[in-house]
Amino acid sequence: MALLKQTWAALAVLGWGSASIAGSCLPPVSPWMPTDPDDVRAYADLLRRDAEAYFAEVEQYFRCQDQERREVFEQAREVSEGYARVLELQGRVRK
Repeated sequence: MALLKQTWAALAVLGWGSASIAGSCLPPVSPWMPTDPDDVRAYADLLRRDAEAYFAEVEQYFRCQDQERREVFEQAREVSEGYARVLELQGRVRK
């Protein structure tokens, strides 16, 4: 019984640690885009650099989201297999 409690405690800690990793993809901050034509002319180079940097960060954000999705999907598959084993063992004990 003590071993079971230790195992559950370890799993809880590991689960908490993985939860802190999830959500580490932060969306980029939208750059300021002026509507005044004089501001557009005055800051054209800066606006272009900001927009290019933003779109690069958007691509990085989507790649991060895709990677997190793959990791969570794999984790869910492993938990599902583990839970299936638990249910199978419970079925054996009840019989």
